[in-house]
Amino acid sequence: MTSEYQQSDTQPQPFKRSTANTPRRSNGPGLMLPIVASLFTLLLAVVLVGIALVLPPFNLLERITGPQFAMLDATNNAARTPDQSLTLILSPEDTGEEFGVALNSASAAEAASDPEVAASLAAVPTNLTLRSPVYTFATTGIKPGRTTLSINIPSDVSNLDRLDAYAWNPEDEAWAFVPSQPIDDTTLIVERETLPGSMALFSAASPGAPAVLVPVNVTSVLSPEIANISTIVTPAGIQPTASGDVTGSLAAGIEYNAGYRIMPVIRNFSDPRALDVETVTTIVGNSTLRSEHVQKIATFSGAFSGVFIDYRNIPADQRQNYSLFIAELAEAMDARGMTLGVVVPPAQNTSGSWETGAYNWRIIGHYADYVQINFDRVDPTMFAPGEDRLVEAMLRWSVGEINRYKIVVGVSARSQRQASGGFEPIGYSEALVPLGDVVIEGDLTETGSIIPGESFTLSLDGLNAEAGTDETTQTSYIDYLDENGNAITRVWLTTDEALNYRLNRLTGFSLGGVAITDLTQGDFADNVLNAIANYKLALPFQPTRTELTLRWRITGPDGYTAEETTDLNATIEATVDAPEGDYDVDVAVVAESELVRSGVQVALAAPTATPTPLPSPTPTPTSTPTPTPDPEAIRQAQAAATQAAAASVADSSFAPAGGNFGAAAPPPSGSIAGGFEYGGHVTNAGSPRAKQAMQSAGMTWMKVQIRYGPGAGTGDAQNAIASARASGFKILLGTVGSPADLQIGGSGYVQGYAQWLGQVAALGPDAIEVWNEPNIDREWPRDQISGAAYADMMRAAYNSIKGTNSSVIVISGAPAPTGAEAAYPGQVVNDDNFLRQFVNAGGLQYTDCIGMHYNEGIVPPDARSGDPRDNYYTRYLGGMLDIYWGVTGGQRPICITELGYLTDAGYPPLPSYFSWASNVTLEQHAAWLAQAAAISSQSGRVRMMIVWNVDFTTYNSDPQGGFAIIRPDGSCPACQALAAAR
Repeated sequence: MTSEYQQSDTQPQPFKRSTANTPRRSNGPGLMLPIVASLFTLLLAVVLVGIALVLPPFNLLERITGPQFAMLDATNNAARTPDQSLTLILSPEDTGEEFGVALNSASAAEAASDPEVAASLAAVPTNLTLRSPVYTFATTGIKPGRTTLSINIPSDVSNLDRLDAYAWNPEDEAWAFVPSQPIDDTTLIVERETLPGSMALFSAASPGAPAVLVPVNVTSVLSPEIANISTIVTPAGIQPTASGDVTGSLAAGIEYNAGYRIMPVIRNFSDPRALDVETVTTIVGNSTLRSEHVQKIATFSGAFSGVFIDYRNIPADQRQNYSLFIAELAEAMDARGMTLGVVVPPAQNTSGSWETGAYNWRIIGHYADYVQINFDRVDPTMFAPGEDRLVEAMLRWSVGEINRYKIVVGVSARSQRQASGGFEPIGYSEALVPLGDVVIEGDLTETGSIIPGESFTLSLDGLNAEAGTDETTQTSYIDYLDENGNAITRVWLTTDEALNYRLNRLTGFSLGGVAITDLTQGDFADNVLNAIANYKLALPFQPTRTELTLRWRITGPDGYTAEETTDLNATIEATVDAPEGDYDVDVAVVAESELVRSGVQVALAAPTATPTPLPSPTPTPTSTPTPTPDPEAIRQAQAAATQAAAASVADSSFAPAGGNFGAAAPPPSGSIAGGFEYGGHVTNAGSPRAKQAMQSAGMTWMKVQIRYGPGAGTGDAQNAIASARASGFKILLGTVGSPADLQIGGSGYVQGYAQWLGQVAALGPDAIEVWNEPNIDREWPRDQISGAAYADMMRAAYNSIKGTNSSVIVISGAPAPTGAEAAYPGQVVNDDNFLRQFVNAGGLQYTDCIGMHYNEGIVPPDARSGDPRDNYYTRYLGGMLDIYWGVTGGQRPICITELGYLTDAGYPPLPSYFSWASNVTLEQHAAWLAQAAAISSQSGRVRMMIVWNVDFTTYNSDPQGGFAIIRPDGSCPACQALAAAR
């Protein structure tokens, strides 16, 4: 387009002499009056033309003489449009050379008189409404590297969240989105490397049919119901290789020509806990590999509508390389007529500034057709209105960086479990598991039958619960409580009402669509699919609000039915005076729908004269301890401890059924606060060697041990936290002290230690383990060892930590697994006895998680017998979990802060004290760690597992290197095994 400030090749000719039909001149007096009139008309025309030459907006003088440039330099570095609504500003450090600019602005009515501007306005899409003058730009000289445009927001614009800047592209004859950000309610800022010919502000309407993206993992199923509401299906299963190729198999069940577009997602992981960052970094950092990778992706995508790229945790120093990769890939895809989507992590707000690391949102947003930003693991209340709410704040910034019609927001259709400051998607039915199952008590026969006409009670055997609703976000929740009424965890229920609210919040920003990240995993509430379908069709949706209650029902022969509705914690009395027979007793949690909990079946029958005794419970096999000096001297002590441990399980509130641990019936997994995660103990949080191994293993936690002494500072803690966070890990600080100082200092030392822990908590670690193995004299003063004494320390430590930072997970110091108490009185307290003393002293109320160590295994982690040393419970992972869960009554989850297997592979033979592990191979070492992680995650008892260890190399009388997953040759077989197991 040629603007009014640009000279065309041919200058316009406002006056043109014509010789045709020239009247013959006459000298008669009768001609004087016409001549005077003609002269007057000519004079008037000249005056009018003169005025027109200088009138805005289309100054004809400028059309003759060219644009009138305002020359800018370091002193005069700004220029404005005649109406003062736009200001162009240059940095004084970069004003170009002899650079000048001519600016103008025209309303829609004024712009219509310019054919070229009128043509651009005729091309405005129907979803955009002009809200500002049309600004035109002309320049002279050498341009600076960057210009800033400050544009006044028109006073009649009431919704800034839908206000966008667009520039006219004459080559494409289309308006193109221009990134901009408001600095307040009156001013919009645009930063450009080049100036467009013209630009304007528009209000954006919602897209007529927002897209619904549905990712499909390799283990998921795309049901017909989900397929029907999908716009785009993104099957997983493809990953990049170090050679630049792509490999893998797509999720099954995707149908072509089924009404949705297929865009496979290429990821640098098969499980998000095991990211392959190195492969992507290598590819994008090498121009040859990068080009090869681009061509492989473009070739692979030929059978589909396009692809999504989901490369996570790319280092920030790869920002330029990753941008080049996306730009090259977009061009290759565009040449084939295919679509490109890119998944980016949420931006992080640091001191009021949004940071995106390696992911340049402006460049990615320019080249990609879709940009997916996931909000599937956030606090549901963050969807509420407010500048301090994450979703609103980030989306408000996002639509200024990326064309809003390209943005799809990832949300979860599942419920959310909140614990220890984090949020984890869980199934709707899983969210209700901690309520427990139906139990019947009362005057029953010895066979367990109900006596006709006699009363009995019905209740749930799980945790106490309190229901509530966040009215703003229309999201119901359940708080699960311990015996003291303290909240263990909160679950947020994603009902159709809650999801509908979140989708409506996205609609307010006129976005391109939504990605329901876990829809194919199932276990979501009724009517969720209807809420999504109505969003897709832009139809109103009216969910039904129902308070959470329990609906009890007894059904029996001949159509007998009895029902009662109660709150979540009710115990109800019932009687059945009806025909003898089998009766089903069940309970449903009722919100908008009914979700039936596990029920029971009982017989209604009169007592028999000779009652049949109930079968005796089968005791759970017990397990084994850590190596202790002189095994022969303590064998009898271990045998006695085994009997005591077995008795403690039989007397506890939960006694597993025995047999294979993986198949044993665990307590409800929902009673555990938070989801299972695993990590490793490292020598140094800043070790690149350890970091790389842990990432490849899928670890998310890093454990570092720091030591306290009187007058100690927090520098070591601060360095460890910063290093772990910089590498993308959560940080567990194992905090230890000196038994000698504790013996001398007594309660004063404990208070000093607790105060120091409060200072450490203020630095923001994710978890703190209070002390280490306090049941042996290596860590606690001899003859003072007791769980009750340790409970006193925990009380002070817990209050100090939580008083400073309530989000820190507080873990009780794991006892040393041992049965040597009788052989070494005063020096050792068996870990089960120590734990029992701790519980009896009230220690559970001062910990979020029970610490446990398991590091003496020489049999597979699912074994219950077969250890050649003996069958003491600490020899077996299952045995230890049974004991710890039994002693604590399952009131707190277990955090295994050390779990390791010892092998001398790659080292000299083990010292005699550790010779019990001489036959453990490197293959077993790797496989058993992976199996232990799988068993722990499936047990419903374990919150966290820390591998002992990652990168220790000491190998002497204490062969720490033999436990390490990084072996002497630098390999890490356990890393591969752990990643594959997850």
